[in-house]
This record gives sequence, C-alpha cells and structure tokens, in this order.
Amino acid sequence: ECDTIIEIGGQDAKFIRLEGESHLDFLMNKVCAAGTGSFLQEQAERLHVNLEQDYSPLAFLSASPVKLGNKCTVFMESDLVHYTQRGYALHDLLAGLSYAIAGNFIDRVAQNRPFGDNICFQGGVAANASVKAAFEHLLRKPVFVPPYHKITGALGAALLAREANMREEFSD
Repeated sequence: ECDTIIEIGGQDAKFIRLEGESHLDFLMNKVCAAGTGSFLQEQAERLHVNLEQDYSPLAFLSASPVKLGNKCTVFMESDLVHYTQRGYALHDLLAGLSYAIAGNFIDRVAQNRPFGDNICFQGGVAANASVKAAFEHLLRKPVFVPPYHKITGALGAALLAREANMREEFSD
C-alpha cells in the first residue's frame, strides 16, 4: 500500500514514489549529508543528548522549536551553535533540529515533489519519533514506520534477488 518512501540512513537519504510495483520517481541526496543519521548523531553528541533514549522525549517537550537553516550542514550547525550560545532551551533546539532534518529532506532530497498518502519512513533515522512527527506536521499526512525500518531496504533487495534467481532457474 506504500506509495512514497522516505529513507534516511547514516550517510544518505532517498525519496521514492511508487505506483503499484514500479517506481515513478527516485531521488537521492547529492553531496550534502545534512539530515542523515551521522549528522543527527553528531548534533545530539554536541548537545550531550543520548540520541536513542533521550532525544525524542526531550524534543516533544518543545512548544517553540528554533528555526534552523535546512539547506546545508554548515548552516544548520552554525544556527544550532548560535541558539545554544543564546541560551535557548535544549528541547527547543532538538525539536528545531528535527524540523530542519524533515525540511531538508522535503526541499533538497525530494525537491518538493508530491508525496502520496501512504508514506513509509525507513532507515535508521526512522527510529527518531520527533523526526517522524516533524515529517507528519510538515507534510500534513501520517507517516508509517515499519517494525524493521533499519533493514527494510535490504529486505526488499533480498526479495528482488530471490525473485530474479527463481526466474532464472525456471527459464533454464
């Protein structure tokens, strides 16, 4: 039922639009690693926050997320340092970072292409509930995170390989 895939891993991000069993559109981040898992991990460490346990619960406490530039890691980091130095609350910084990651994906990876109604979020960053919530707020649509979101892409590739192998065996 999935018609749009948001995949954000440690080093890259992908946007995939599907219709039936074929893809309509595929885009991947180019040079910039803004919004990838490694960037999120670095910023959590900079803020002395455990990414897996504390990040999302803290971010959900925010009533006014800071506005970070979402075009480039350098600008995001610069804005984050600026807001930190000005004494903004940790939860507002984390929430702002979640929105910056989602906004970066929509603007830079998906390049403002339309999202379908059945959106699947996979990759390691999908474990971050506050990034998922930021996507839902910005897209104004629900976003589904599968239980095996970290390996969904690998599972799909394995199924395609098995299917290709089976076709090859039956054609001989």
